[in-house]
Amino acid sequence: MNAYILAGGFSKRFGEDKTLFPIGGKPLILHLYGKVSKFFPTYVVAKDIEKYRRLGIENVIPDAFPEIQSPLVGIYTALSHSGQEWNLILSADLPLLCDRYLEMVKTFPYRGEYLGYIPLLEGKMHFTCGVYSKKFLPLLEGAIKGRKLSVKQFLDRFHLWNEEFLKAQGVDRCCCFNLNRKEDLKRLKDCKGD
Repeated sequence: MNAYILAGGFSKRFGEDKTLFPIGGKPLILHLYGKVSKFFPTYVVAKDIEKYRRLGIENVIPDAFPEIQSPLVGIYTALSHSGQEWNLILSADLPLLCDRYLEMVKTFPYRGEYLGYIPLLEGKMHFTCGVYSKKFLPLLEGAIKGRKLSVKQFLDRFHLWNEEFLKAQGVDRCCCFNLNRKEDLKRLKDCKGD
């Protein structure tokens, strides 16, 4: 399994480049890349490849459709690049991604009837903290060409890891927390206090 960190967004809601926001004394993208790369071969999918290479990340690949901003494009780019059947797809704004989740993802017995496995935490489906099959590629390509850019349209083809299951695996409820807005920094502190 490979892991792909999607860093093609513009951070408009955050007000500055959130991938460079300091978490634990280093840019968020380096914090996340360091954590994930302990478990999987890890790549960053980005529009600005050089920005991340200057940070010392060598495994950076360009968005397949740089003119379109959507997680769907990042997932498509990642699956097109990967030689693996199953791939972990993460957004670049996961400051609290936990080791226990990564361990579970690495050892989970995936089944071919699903195109993806999506965690459900705190009542929210985290599509950019999920695992996707390369079999998803033709559907993604059709959706991008038709400009139908919501991942939710494929929900009936995904398996949801529900909260009870994830809790039983030792996954923290804040594991897939996204840092979208500056106001989320307070929530980040609350989660760290758990």
